[in-house]
Amino acid sequence: MSLSAALAAALLLTSAPQAAPQPPQPSTAELEAIIVEGRRIEEAARAYIEEVGEPPRGTRLARWNRPVCISMSNMQPRFAQFVIDRIAANALDAGADVGEPGCKPNVIILATTDGPALAKKLVKEVGLGFRPAINHTNLDRDALSDFQNSDAPVRWWNVVMPVTTDTGDVAITLRGEDPRQVTVRDGSRLRSNIRYDMAWTIVIIDMTKTGGAPFGTLADYVSMVSLAQIDPDADLSGQSTVMNLFRNPVEVDGLSQWDKDYLAALYAAPSDRVNGDRQEAAVAHSLIQQRRERAGLEDAAAGDTPPGDAPQ
Repeated sequence: MSLSAALAAALLLTSAPQAAPQPPQPSTAELEAIIVEGRRIEEAARAYIEEVGEPPRGTRLARWNRPVCISMSNMQPRFAQFVIDRIAANALDAGADVGEPGCKPNVIILATTDGPALAKKLVKEVGLGFRPAINHTNLDRDALSDFQNSDAPVRWWNVVMPVTTDTGDVAITLRGEDPRQVTVRDGSRLRSNIRYDMAWTIVIIDMTKTGGAPFGTLADYVSMVSLAQIDPDADLSGQSTVMNLFRNPVEVDGLSQWDKDYLAALYAAPSDRVNGDRQEAAVAHSLIQQRRERAGLEDAAAGDTPPGDAPQ
């Protein structure tokens, strides 16, 4: 007997199919509770994104669209490798790529015993590394002054680049270069022909001011500021985030689930939205979906996807 015939015979011998039991339908009160909780998640997600992110004016939330390559200086090799491995693991978890050994560093981390002095020295010696263009790549002069003069245990400076979405070519003229011409395809009401990529990040850790923070937690903190544009002046009181490490060290033991979900949302959302608000909305939508799935909530509210910003 052929396999198909045997299968047909077996089906004929089985009893008549029974209707699958239907899951109990939620009561009106249960449904209202789901909707309320869903709205709380939505509000919390949008509040988190609005507070934590800090793209330069006129740009959009950026991410790494090429492999992250990390270097660590002024630290014992075994500790330096721990930090590198931790950031690499967090990057992979978020959905970013990580460079192979020997890659050219684009996340440069330096440990020191005098953060302001090292920051001022770097800005003086490699000024274009901090402000390679007037606009669209970095924060303003006031932010650069804060970077140099802050007493923070960890300080960072992100540089982003506007690039064409189809080729990845830099879409502006940098200081000291001849004017460049960039050919771009037509944009649309929803999509831009330009996206913003993380280009390089400089992080300085003042080891005299970390307050004995657990090394793994410190590495997670550095991961957060290396993989996303984080506002050093954000008021994150009441938020569950590793960025509160130096405000409430007892309550922080590494990347929170909110941090992990935000990074995953940042790297999952479309990166070519037409403006900053649309880009933020796309990341918010991705974050809300992740939080709802984690909470086991159905998409009870019909209006959660911002018009025109559903992931493609």
